[in-house]
Amino acid sequence: MSEETKRIKFGDAIAGLTKVLHIPHCPKCEKRRQILNDIQSLGIKEVVRRLREVGESNTNVKNKDVKEIMEKLEDCCN
Repeated sequence: MSEETKRIKFGDAIAGLTKVLHIPHCPKCEKRRQILNDIQSLGIKEVVRRLREVGESNTNVKNKDVKEIMEKLEDCCN
């Protein structure tokens, strides 16, 4: 087994966490998962640019509280 297959990709880890938290998975979430899985080859700037294209603009999370973030996730996936 190669080293690449042993690694857990970032997008897959986030998807697993959201599944445990019972947050539904929508087509936009799937696109974000795929982008996050390529973070090592794309680099941070390109990942952020692609996430914004998908509709993710929560780069300034420190100004939002948990309730606002959960409402955005619920709106996205329902």
